Amino acid sequence: MTGCHIKAKPVPFTLQTVVDRQNSQQPERLYRTLRAQGKPSLQFIPLQDRDNPDAITDCQWGVFLSAVFDVWVREDIGRVVVPLFDLTLAVWCDTPSTCAQREHTALPPECQTCMARPLCSRDGPTQRTDGKSMLCAGYQAFFRHSAPHMRVMRDLIRHHRSPIELMALLYQSR
Repeated sequence: MTGCHIKAKPVPFTLQTVVDRQNSQQPERLYRTLRAQGKPSLQFIPLQDRDNPDAITDCQWGVFLSAVFDVWVREDIGRVVVPLFDLTLAVWCDTPSTCAQREHTALPPECQTCMARPLCSRDGPTQRTDGKSMLCAGYQAFFRHSAPHMRVMRDLIRHHRSPIELMALLYQSR
């Protein structure tokens, strides 16, 4: 293990997929379709455009991320890299340098202490309202949803064990 990242095969490229209002409605299907293409790294990019009716809402983003995470955590830890999930684990492992956070001097006070801040820190000014990410509630919902599994992966890493073991634990608890 290097830091808090999940060790997987070297990633030659990342398949980037824009998540909009329509494809966010079937997160498991989208994830499994992309995974079936054999891509080792999947990055999901939310469509955020105030003037586009297909733009994703913060609620849809949170539901989408949580549903994809539920499949990934049971089937693909160590096999498929999802950078946002690695970043979330890095936050849980308290390794902010790994998170490659971008500091924002104009963040509202509630953002300064938000645990999910590294997840939205890459949002630019056009994806913000009053300094806050337009997807803030979605990132927070995902952070809360993934918390139990992130804690277990963090603890496994701290005990020099692989987070991949979580998949076996989840399988046994069915």
